Amino acid sequence: MLSVSNLSMRYGAKVLFEEVSTAFTPGKRYGLTGPNGAGKSTLMKVLSGELEPQKGTVVRPRKLGVLSQDQFAFDAYSVIDTVIMGNKRLWAAMQERDAIYEKSEITDADGMKLGELEGTVGEEDGYTAESDAAILLQGLDIADELHSRKSAAGAGAVRASAGVTAR
Repeated sequence: MLSVSNLSMRYGAKVLFEEVSTAFTPGKRYGLTGPNGAGKSTLMKVLSGELEPQKGTVVRPRKLGVLSQDQFAFDAYSVIDTVIMGNKRLWAAMQERDAIYEKSEITDADGMKLGELEGTVGEEDGYTAESDAAILLQGLDIADELHSRKSAAGAGAVRASAGVTAR
């Protein structure tokens, strides 16, 4: 579960939020709305750990995936891959592993590195990442036929200003 307690943030004299306490229950959907400058992006950065709160505490689940707010950054990737990218450690290990497997000859050093990378993939639940991502997308009512499309191709159905997933 993701929760905040007595969370406060301000920029200069402008109070973005003060003494906020709430919990986000796994499996539930939440929306964050408000006018420009209200603190939505700041709250998302605090929730993800990108920014430390000025006051209060944030309790995050062991694994937390975050997609950046740049809606065009993922156009070249499938929707499933975009979800998996939320786990930066897993995505980096998978990319490095795939690059080694694509080599025409694998050295002993490559073999050792593959062992390390496979360990990371296992620790990060990488062997079930695609099915886990599909379940998450289904929970967001994103049709199965869009999962393998490039993010740009399914833009109307899958683009969001920011995404955070907790397991």
